[in-house]
Amino acid sequence: MLLAAPMFALPETPDEALAALAERPGAVVVAGGTEVMPDLLWRTREAAGFVSLRRVGALRGVRVDGEDLVIGAGTPVAALTGAPDAGLAAAAASLGTPLVRTEATIGGNVVSALPYRNLLPALLAGGARLELTSATGVRTVPFDGFVTAPGRTGLAAGELLTAIRLPRHGGFADYVKVGRRNAQFVATVSAAVVSRDGVVRLAFGNAGPTPLRSDDVDAVGTALLDGQATPADLRAAVAAAVDPPEDPIASADYRRHALGVLAVRLVTRAQIDGGLGS
Repeated sequence: MLLAAPMFALPETPDEALAALAERPGAVVVAGGTEVMPDLLWRTREAAGFVSLRRVGALRGVRVDGEDLVIGAGTPVAALTGAPDAGLAAAAASLGTPLVRTEATIGGNVVSALPYRNLLPALLAGGARLELTSATGVRTVPFDGFVTAPGRTGLAAGELLTAIRLPRHGGFADYVKVGRRNAQFVATVSAAVVSRDGVVRLAFGNAGPTPLRSDDVDAVGTALLDGQATPADLRAAVAAAVDPPEDPIASADYRRHALGVLAVRLVTRAQIDGGLGS
């Protein structure tokens, strides 16, 4: 649908952004535009207007708050390539081209809610929490479970994702992906790990309809870390836990195999690193 006269707002504070959304039912929130504009181009999304967050400085930046790394939802992905969390930094560095990373934001990656988005496994493995702000206040929810289906989240009407809280784990963290090429192509599959105090937490992208993690996989990964399981055990646990899509890019069987390989690779790196944390 072409927009003859779109309603457009350019707020400068989170409160102004919330007010602009309330005044424009059906408006789309846009920051960098790398998620929204392709959807409009291919007519997979309609918009009754736009609320741009580009001037909302309070939504950008990375800071430490106690045991958490707090990342504003409007922070460009390029700013995360040097993040203190090595898993998030690796995921950010593998996203698109330098130009895309400059425009894309972590909040856009999260609310896109697509299982192949780069940052999502790193946030899931890291135990991230999301700050969702509305006119009535702020609620904080786990990222685990926030994505309910491809393109769908637990974001309520009138809410904005304003920040991501990622625990500063002090252990080992990493991210890897398989794709047809490094830039300008989504991950065929991806995986992230956080290892701390001898416990492994793994998460996967494009392994099902939502970003995925499994307690059973984590248990086998932890056993592999301390020598009580084999790589074959971990590959089998991953194969049983995931439900990857089948499409022209790759078969479900290939994705299932690749996810197991990535899981073993990450836990092996954690072993080499020492992977115990403190």
